[in-house]
Amino acid sequence: MIYKQNEINKSFKYLLVSRAMRSIALIFTTLSLPLYFKALGYKLEIIGIFYFIIIFINAFIALSLGNLGDRIGFKKILIIAELLPLIGLLLLSTSTTLTLILIAAVLCGVSGTAGGVRGAMSPGSTALIASNWKDQNIRINKIAKMNLIASLFAVVGGILLSSQNLIALSLGDINAFKILYLLSFSFIFISVISLFLVKEVKRPKKQAKFMKKESTNYSLRILLPNIINGAGIGLVMPLLPLWLALKYNASAFMIGLIFALSYITTSIASYSASRIKYKNSRYILNFATYTRLFQGLSLILIAFMPFLWIVAFLLILRTFIAGIGMPSRAVTNIKNISNEDYGTATTMQGMGTRFSQTSSGLSGYLMELSMSSPLFIGGILQTIGAFVYFKLIKDQIK
Repeated sequence: MIYKQNEINKSFKYLLVSRAMRSIALIFTTLSLPLYFKALGYKLEIIGIFYFIIIFINAFIALSLGNLGDRIGFKKILIIAELLPLIGLLLLSTSTTLTLILIAAVLCGVSGTAGGVRGAMSPGSTALIASNWKDQNIRINKIAKMNLIASLFAVVGGILLSSQNLIALSLGDINAFKILYLLSFSFIFISVISLFLVKEVKRPKKQAKFMKKESTNYSLRILLPNIINGAGIGLVMPLLPLWLALKYNASAFMIGLIFALSYITTSIASYSASRIKYKNSRYILNFATYTRLFQGLSLILIAFMPFLWIVAFLLILRTFIAGIGMPSRAVTNIKNISNEDYGTATTMQGMGTRFSQTSSGLSGYLMELSMSSPLFIGGILQTIGAFVYFKLIKDQIK
């Protein structure tokens, strides 16, 4: 069916509803899972191996869905991608069997980061916006609004984690997690319903089996810095809630509060990003690079901070910078991509990040050696990734 642009514009609100509900559920799931594994009695190095398996399989799923989206449409892919965590959360809420928990974590798309915009992103989301709106500033505005809503509702995900301590007082740790996973299931169900109301422009027929040559060449330039950056994220983010618990003896309530506050700053950053009028593509690239650079440097600082309140401040500041820079990176990453390759290209670029985030398998071992080492090494990698990103892309942007 062919829709008018006005109809497509109006349906954007349903995508925002979906991202809001998705954000609550997946932020809670991503934050809580390492603590859930700990409550079940698993050791640090074993938890790291669990994350290696989960993230590795998820990378293949994301690549498959992105390529399929170019052929059948991104709305359909968004719905498929949302049905997976619906099943996953049902499994988490009903079983403590390790095999089923790992399957559930894969279906939920648990990855390397629980950042404020985590709920905004799923296979096909950036591609759908790129397909529906051609102007760069409009794309940035739509992505920023999507991030704004996701980060605002991510606060609720953080509050859910904080509430686990209170529920556990009467029901115990395990049952408290299971009840909250069931509640998260209901949020994803609303998200699925909302996605059926989203409208999409008619897709051009895909000519290439994989991607056009120019799309492939540009995506490869994005892929290398994404691999470096992803390796850094993988060492830090998946087990960050557990790192805070072990190094600073932080409770689930305190960890949830820190992340909830960080999501509020992310929402402010996303709103700010939607208000910025970017002069040209080179300005957008510079902005994307500097914000990524700060993210890496801040992790290096956090690694050696002696007090939880300083760490909390730096994490919150880091999420603000990440939130304001993310839309500019997303738009830069699709700048020279053919419109028939949006899904495959964005997923291929993300695949580098996802696969390299399997570095999380080392995170538990590194924490056993030194609690500071995962964040220090991860920060160095993310800083290098920012320099490589600028170096490879600058000649492609005019």
